[in-house]
Amino acid sequence: MPKKKLIFLGSTVIVAILVGAFIWKVMTPKKVETAYKNYEGRVFYEIFVRAFNDSNNDGIGDLKGITAKLDYLEDLGIRGLWLMPITKATSYHGYDTEDYYQIDEDYGTLEDLKELIKEAHKRDIKVVMDLVINHTSSQHPYFKEASKDEKSAYRDYYIWTTDMSKEFERSPMATMAWARNGTKQELYYAMFDKGMPELNYDNPKVEEEMKQVAKYYLDMDIDGFRLDAAKWIYNEKEKNIDFWNRFQEYVHEQNPEAILIGEVWDAPYNICEYAGVLDSFFDFNVGESILNGINNGSLSNVVYNYKMIEEMYKEEKASFVLAPFLTNHDQNRVMNILREDTDKMKVAAAIYLTLPGTPFVYYGEEIGMTGAKPDEHIREPFIWSGTDREQNTTWIDSTNDVAKVALDTQKEDSGSLYHLYREIIHLRNTYKALSIGDIEEVKTPNGKVFAMKRAYENEVIYIVANLNNEQQDIILDEGTYKTLFSSLNDQGQLDTQYNNQVTLKTGEILIVLKQN
Repeated sequence: MPKKKLIFLGSTVIVAILVGAFIWKVMTPKKVETAYKNYEGRVFYEIFVRAFNDSNNDGIGDLKGITAKLDYLEDLGIRGLWLMPITKATSYHGYDTEDYYQIDEDYGTLEDLKELIKEAHKRDIKVVMDLVINHTSSQHPYFKEASKDEKSAYRDYYIWTTDMSKEFERSPMATMAWARNGTKQELYYAMFDKGMPELNYDNPKVEEEMKQVAKYYLDMDIDGFRLDAAKWIYNEKEKNIDFWNRFQEYVHEQNPEAILIGEVWDAPYNICEYAGVLDSFFDFNVGESILNGINNGSLSNVVYNYKMIEEMYKEEKASFVLAPFLTNHDQNRVMNILREDTDKMKVAAAIYLTLPGTPFVYYGEEIGMTGAKPDEHIREPFIWSGTDREQNTTWIDSTNDVAKVALDTQKEDSGSLYHLYREIIHLRNTYKALSIGDIEEVKTPNGKVFAMKRAYENEVIYIVANLNNEQQDIILDEGTYKTLFSSLNDQGQLDTQYNNQVTLKTGEILIVLKQN
């Protein structure tokens, strides 16, 4: 064949390949992002296992204890659990893993975890677990071997230096970055604590092993992972993003519905790129906005800020789901921040439990538990009973007013914080406008009156609250409204006038459904 024809044929083949590739790309459906579909809108419940419920009378909460309380959680309206670290660890909190493949002996066994997952799924409750993969415990066998032997196969699993001038160097978190390896003239990187040496993800074996850890639990039907300190796999954002993109691809290959929820603690504009590679993450700014607004007497920007933040994240990935919360295990409890004012606590709960996304309730929040740093006192025993103290764990003495916050006491009071949580969560589970609907800010007479509109298809619901010391009037869309919830228990039909004026009593929270 003449040379020119060969060249022409080659060009034709190349063009055909390119055109074919283009057609395939256009005609082939994109990979369906399914993780968020069974996650968005649910209410999750964060559990520090050690503090929650004890099944074997050793005073320490365990996995069987959670299984025994699934009926309570289901009745509360909870449709997802986040288990704080449950793998074998050195410290009480579990964030220093000794063995990724074993359950901490205080908490039970792998069989107990499987049983918890199975029983939760029967109730349509998802279960995610903390995955702590940016560091291990200094008692992890890999580190113990690596610290003793420079020729160890695990030496390069961690980050080392013989430059002793780095001993007092600060990390990007302003913590001490390096720790001395015993009496040796060498240091290892440990930005959280000397007992938590950082893993070296420049070693591909580390990444591969952590993917296998994820698969190990996905094969047990775990529904996903809360990713601890997701910002700090590397100290460089771009490398972090690349890592989590690879990790999420692997996890979603194993289970397309698995959920990856990141802890990415920073200002929204610093963390928005993570929305492109994770299914969800906690936005600390949302809770701070609500609590600061309540304490400062101005809630006028809460909805605006939420919408702005959510839209910024969804520009990275349309299916991203924000996870609003008030406080978690690393922060002083909400009741402390609100100076133990139950009425203010009710307003805070009513707002965040009706926001778009997937709200997370910190265990004990629903009964008004208090707790301030040090961390142990933010993680005190859940108070099941104020009279039968044996129902409560005893891993640490409680500083709470046990008689006041006990669940059995709260259940007897129809106006308690517990009943507010239960009623609002059930409304969220009943009305799609409250779980997956659009959000809109509503004009109010002053900053101490909060109002927002949630809408899904023809379903329109308003959430309004009055922090003023006197009654306030607010104007809604023209129509007739049915009261779904009142914190003052004023149930029934609410007919508005032509100007749609609703009168809010002092301290009242109303959730109303538009009838026509």
